[in-house]
Amino acid sequence: MVLKSKIITVLTVVLLLTIGTSAAVVLRVQTKMLTDSKLKDVEVLSDLIERSITDAMESGRTANVQKILENIGKNQEITTLRILSTSGGIMKSKSPDEIGLKAKEYTLANSDHQKQPILNEEAITYFKSISNKPECYGCHNKEVKTAGIIQIKYDMSRSKNDIMSIKRFLVFSNILSVLAVAIILSIMFSKLILKPLKNVLSAMKEFEAGNWEAKAHATGNDELGVISQAFNKMTDEVRGLHEKSLRKEKELSKIKLDLDHKRKLEELNAQLQFKVKEVETANKTVVTLSKEVKSKNVELEKMVERLRRINDVGKMLSSIIETDELIKLIIKTTAELLSAGRGAIYLKRNEKPSLTLKYHHGIGVEDFGDVALDFKPIYSELMDNGSPVIIHEKDSVKKTSYGIDNSAIGVPLKMKGQVIGAMLLEDKLDGASFTDDELELLTTLANQAMVSIENAWLYERVKNNYFATIQSLVNALEANDRYTKGHSERVRYLSVELGKYIGLDYREIEVLEHAAILHDIGKIGIDSMVLHKEGKLTANEYGLVKAHPLIGDEILGPIDTLAGVRTTIIQHHERYDGRGYPYGIPGDEISLKARILAVIDTFDAMLTDRPYRRSLTLFRAKEELKHGAGSQFDPYVVNAFLDMLE
Repeated sequence: MVLKSKIITVLTVVLLLTIGTSAAVVLRVQTKMLTDSKLKDVEVLSDLIERSITDAMESGRTANVQKILENIGKNQEITTLRILSTSGGIMKSKSPDEIGLKAKEYTLANSDHQKQPILNEEAITYFKSISNKPECYGCHNKEVKTAGIIQIKYDMSRSKNDIMSIKRFLVFSNILSVLAVAIILSIMFSKLILKPLKNVLSAMKEFEAGNWEAKAHATGNDELGVISQAFNKMTDEVRGLHEKSLRKEKELSKIKLDLDHKRKLEELNAQLQFKVKEVETANKTVVTLSKEVKSKNVELEKMVERLRRINDVGKMLSSIIETDELIKLIIKTTAELLSAGRGAIYLKRNEKPSLTLKYHHGIGVEDFGDVALDFKPIYSELMDNGSPVIIHEKDSVKKTSYGIDNSAIGVPLKMKGQVIGAMLLEDKLDGASFTDDELELLTTLANQAMVSIENAWLYERVKNNYFATIQSLVNALEANDRYTKGHSERVRYLSVELGKYIGLDYREIEVLEHAAILHDIGKIGIDSMVLHKEGKLTANEYGLVKAHPLIGDEILGPIDTLAGVRTTIIQHHERYDGRGYPYGIPGDEISLKARILAVIDTFDAMLTDRPYRRSLTLFRAKEELKHGAGSQFDPYVVNAFLDMLE
């Protein structure tokens, strides 16, 4: 019953909203049409009055104007009928006692007194101007355009009553329609939906209560009939399954009783035998377990310590991507972890069996770089067989055969299944021999190290490829300019030589070399017409040229390891006196590499032809450098360069 009420209520509300909305729209349209019709009638009436007044004026019957207004004003719906002056005074009216008064409704709208109708539910007030024609000059000044204004006020109360009658009719008819539809829907819903649905629900409740024979009797081919048939089929299947389940339960219950009885007998027999053996071996088990626990604890502590060390090494290795620094850290850390007096990493050269010593730790001079080594038997075991090697301190035969003086352990370094080198630790600090556990730990560390080395090599390969691409762009840029062709290569050579002369380490020289090659890479982003212009640049063009250090920094931005190179490129046009670009930084705030590059770049530019001048002589170029020392250039760098040239 609740469902029926909900559906009928929803449908009734929808009908009410639909019919009510349509009735409101109809009423609004009829009201608008009625108002427009009355307004049209008033306009026609005003035109008729104007023509009557004009005719009376032409015939000289001005006294008839008042009679015309009184006759027309007898219509009860016309409550006001006046002729006003342009100032709002009442000149003529259907009510003679108003003549001479001021019209309250009237306000001056504009210069020609055209008034908009005043519309409301009670009345329509309409104004119409009477033009001052020649036939009116007898009574009106011919200079005035408007002889008067007709004011008509039409009563809308009777029309309003008609509209209210229509509204009441619509409301009453809508209510009757909704009631009729609701009653029809209620009857149809009860017969077609609610009754069959109640039949199905009743059968479901009976089945739920345990009546396995309950059936739904809804007929027909509609959805309720299908539901009824499906329910009846389901109850038949459930009833069959229930009966089958009862039979199975009875069979299983009997089997279970037999099995339980047999199992209990077997368990009692086994328990008796077990108790006898348990008593005999109890003491032995306790002793054995005690020893095993102690041994496991020792092994566990070793394993935890090993994992901790491996984790610490892994964290350190993951923070370095520079190959030489990474290899140095690997061997130093491994030697310290395993208490080795000496350690080294060897990498295979292309020519077998020669090896290259990449780094040696613990013999005073640590960094050997790439040093070729003579072949030793231990290298053959590590490199050719790809197997770890352990040599104990007391095993003199093995030490002699491998060419080793002390206890040692070594493991091959593999990359993608190929042996590419070896890691060797020698001379245990406590004088003892290396153990198998330490060899296993070294193997784990070597595998972890090779992952880091491979990543570092891959990163360097990407960096070198990117650098080569940029170098190609520089070469392409210079190839199209006969004035700057070879400029970057000459600047690179002189910058590296000056860096060595001043005493920069190899890392700083590498940064300086890269910066020298790439110092003008930013000019790729500048119009070639500006770069090759013969004559003086405009201020705007010179501003574009000064932006090339910043453009170069953006081009090299994706390579994190070129941060020093980017800084040198950005600053190579800064002046020692702080009047350079792009940031105007002075003195030692400019990096030494940028100060070197500034001198070499300017020196080479002076010795080559440019679109705007001929090249200088070597003597003149040196004099210009001396002249710029302390202002444009670092005097220390200038003096060092001139000394190097001498």
